[in-house]
Amino acid sequence: MFVEQPGGFGMRTIKPLILCAILLASCLPLTNVTADSEEVCCDSTTVELFLLGPASSGEMSPFEADLTEESEEKKISDAIAQQEEIASWEIDPSWPGAYPSSTWEFSIDYEVANAGGAQINASVEVAIGGDTFTGTTDQTNSFLAAGSGQLTIDVNVDAGSIPSSSAVTVTLSAQTVVFSVPGTDAGLTFSWGGIDDESSVTADLPIVSLRLEEPVSDGMEVYLSMIVASPFGQMTAAHANTLELRVNGAVVSGDPIVTSSGEYVRLTWTWVASTSGEQEISVEASIQIQSGTPVQSGLTTFIIQPFDDGNQGSGGFYPTEEPLRSDGAGSHLIVKMDMTLDSEDGWLTLERNIDLVIDGEIAYWMRWGMDNIGSDDPGLSLPLRIFNSGMVSDDDRQNRMIDDVERNEFENQMVNLAPTYMNDGMAIELEELIGSNIQDLERISFNVNLQGQKKVTPHPLTLSISTLEIVKENEKTVLLRNFVKVQPTPIWSSYDMSIQIDTGMMSSLTGASIKGEDSIDFSQRRTPFGESIDISVENLKPSATFYLEAMPSGDYLNAPLTLSTITFALIAGGIMFSMRLTRNKRRSALWIEMALIPAVILALFLGYPPFTVGAIAGISISIWIITAVASPRRKGSAAVASKVTYPVIECPACGIPNSITTDERPFRLPCNGCGRILKIVD
Repeated sequence: MFVEQPGGFGMRTIKPLILCAILLASCLPLTNVTADSEEVCCDSTTVELFLLGPASSGEMSPFEADLTEESEEKKISDAIAQQEEIASWEIDPSWPGAYPSSTWEFSIDYEVANAGGAQINASVEVAIGGDTFTGTTDQTNSFLAAGSGQLTIDVNVDAGSIPSSSAVTVTLSAQTVVFSVPGTDAGLTFSWGGIDDESSVTADLPIVSLRLEEPVSDGMEVYLSMIVASPFGQMTAAHANTLELRVNGAVVSGDPIVTSSGEYVRLTWTWVASTSGEQEISVEASIQIQSGTPVQSGLTTFIIQPFDDGNQGSGGFYPTEEPLRSDGAGSHLIVKMDMTLDSEDGWLTLERNIDLVIDGEIAYWMRWGMDNIGSDDPGLSLPLRIFNSGMVSDDDRQNRMIDDVERNEFENQMVNLAPTYMNDGMAIELEELIGSNIQDLERISFNVNLQGQKKVTPHPLTLSISTLEIVKENEKTVLLRNFVKVQPTPIWSSYDMSIQIDTGMMSSLTGASIKGEDSIDFSQRRTPFGESIDISVENLKPSATFYLEAMPSGDYLNAPLTLSTITFALIAGGIMFSMRLTRNKRRSALWIEMALIPAVILALFLGYPPFTVGAIAGISISIWIITAVASPRRKGSAAVASKVTYPVIECPACGIPNSITTDERPFRLPCNGCGRILKIVD
């Protein structure tokens, strides 16, 4: 029996305090629940693994995006009389797990050239951990006909288990190769790894695991994280045919936030609960690696406790660690650029205004970075770590909102930090984009347009760059070069580019042209008021190479106004001179040749170099003059020209006029009227 001690707290006093504490604790939101992830998927599955890489160190991947423009090749030009390894491919390390008994199908493209065919005795060896399985050619596939085709070899694989950190290796070898009716340079070529090749291995093995983490509640929003673990890293999350998360059977909409989870990828969706309070939800994760392969899925249940705090939501999941800049596939970039070349105070100046419209993971990374500007977190990457806090206070930082002071600090510090931030962080080479070393510019400034959304959410933004530089006259200059860096995990999948260049009346970009990539549209126009150049392309790959080259000039012969004036003056002078030469001649041929006038004007309008415009104008005028000289006289003009005009005198007696038809002096002439003799002495 409990006896309350004088001056102390008895059980009757303690019990109410404990109950109150429990009630208060039960009302607190579960906002930072952490727990180990739970693996819900996946078992072994049928998958087509594409053969990639060189023959000595090849790899296998289930994603067509890994195929390259150029194929790898291995050519056999001499007959083989003993075993020779052709190529080997592997997944190292492969994903651990059990795999069933199945028949793996190996298929590789080949071409037999300068021979009637090739007889081959080949084998394919599959090594999984410590187990090895071999398939060979037989009478059905040992003869390779002339031309192109596929060599297919089946390999029977017994059930087993893949240990951790072990490789799966596929090796193609040839024991004998004999050419049928060989000619000069007879050869057998195997090819793989290109977008036009279908060389692959169809296998049944585990390649991915899906893990679900304990949900985290923030008001009525619930953050659900899925970890995609695979030997193919981010490529699995980026290029799987389908990758979904379902809550209570319904697909969670919206794009997930992509962050790292060790070597793998964490995708976090925001799901909004319809009711508050403690409740159980079922969460299902599913993935389909390739179209036509089985959909793999798994589910589990979680206890959550969303609460209605009266807010409309915080804007979605906000990671405490730096988000990834790419989901593995890359984002799409839109580049808009305006350039203006003008002559000022004897100098040629080039002004650029560039808009980079950015979306996807890289846009979210930039937003998150601005909200964490000046953070002392040593785990931040260099492009974010180089910014200092400036005027940004701790209250502004990490408040899920890009405040004006954060945006201003970012814009101001980018003047000095842009090369590192853009080159290392955005995979954009700034100096190739602006066509100049940043120290050589007269002015550079940056501006961020958040496109109406200040929250740190997956929303696009625009980064604007404005520059002014003095360019060298009459010297070939590269104004722009391919500026997107190729990376193993691409930040950019492709980009659209639209460029407008204008010049003043007394400045010119002579000989402007785009070299390299053929898909880029280029057009140039010239009027007396200036030149205009339009450049556009869509879905350009980061690997594309190109450069824009021109000669900035302010010379009179190059300037649009003076060049146009000189050209029109030459045309007018040539026409007038030709017309003068043909005033008594036929002009039909000359009228036909006047069709050269539009050719000269078109060359001028299309922005041809001044020498070319002058040459076309000179040739046209020369043709007109030659035609004018060679043209025959008009009918009747010869008679008019040869008709002699004689002096006439009137007879003093009768007044009849008489023509004097001779130069002889003195000369006696009878009058045509009265017959009197008229004496002509002068």
